[in-house]
Amino acid sequence: MESKILNAIAAYEAEILDFTKELVNIDSGVDCPEGVRACAELVAEKLAPLGFEVELIESEPVQLLATRPCAGAKKVLLSGHLDTVFFKGEAAKRPFRIEDGIAYGPGVLDMKSGIAVLVYAVKALIENGWDKTDLTIFIVGDEETNHPTTNAVENFKRVAKGKDACFNFELGRANSSVVIGRKGRWAPEVHIKGIAAHAGNEPEKGASAITELCKKIADLAEVNDYASGTSCNVGVISGGTLANVVAEYAEAKLDIRYTTMTEAAKAVEKVKAIVAKSYDERTVVELVEAGPHVYTPPMETTEGVKQLYRFVKAQAEKLGQAELGAMIVGGSADANYVCAEGVPTLCSMGPA
Repeated sequence: MESKILNAIAAYEAEILDFTKELVNIDSGVDCPEGVRACAELVAEKLAPLGFEVELIESEPVQLLATRPCAGAKKVLLSGHLDTVFFKGEAAKRPFRIEDGIAYGPGVLDMKSGIAVLVYAVKALIENGWDKTDLTIFIVGDEETNHPTTNAVENFKRVAKGKDACFNFELGRANSSVVIGRKGRWAPEVHIKGIAAHAGNEPEKGASAITELCKKIADLAEVNDYASGTSCNVGVISGGTLANVVAEYAEAKLDIRYTTMTEAAKAVEKVKAIVAKSYDERTVVELVEAGPHVYTPPMETTEGVKQLYRFVKAQAEKLGQAELGAMIVGGSADANYVCAEGVPTLCSMGPA
């Protein structure tokens, strides 16, 4: 059976590239939910003939859920996303092309080629006699923005329940590695209200929101603990109106990363303590968690993840592939939500 499956995959190569081209040449950025839907419909057309029950979950943008139950079998979740970081019109500017054996185009790597590989791997298995797995496929349309307007996170948690393993088809790594761990992310904002005053005539009557913010920024450096993988970056600051006016308002946008739930709790506690401390009691400080999914849990490298990695590494060896490496990376992905539910998960199963 293995040779039949491998031969089928080899025979599909041109078809896989054509499907990738079709997906890449459809804009599906944050400003193009209709493109996400068009891509989802193409995927649905491929999965339905393979015995999947396919549902397009109505949201903006749409989500695709496909199930193929198999009683008594291992339950596996395959996941990915159809959105890209590119705005409408980019696909027309630089459509899919192959040059010197490398494919180009907006979203070709992150992660439309991964979606094509997911679909055709399943197709090769099912059409060649492999029917030993209870399969669920969940593909979303707003991963790049961390699902600000949909219930995709809740759906990830729901479909993850009871699964024995998850494979996320994010972009593969150039050094033949899969991802066995990802940092989580917390992205709050610090908003400070001060008291405006004329900087020349009566500066003592003012309470500078900018000064208060700057002192807190200096304190936030204490959150960094690179040895444990925790970092705190103040990425954006703004405030004030004119140079001759004591700043009445200032704000900062933070990006805090961590490798474990324990380290996440420590970082959150430190940030909240820093924000609560006032250098000028006349200022009012607020820690704002804007949006429903400002917090992403880490994808921890659990024993279950390690065991799944060892299993997949052994399969790569059987295929004569380069030794399958393992990486822990700083960026978060939807694999984080699944792994946080206790499901052994490997990410970056897509093409390199």
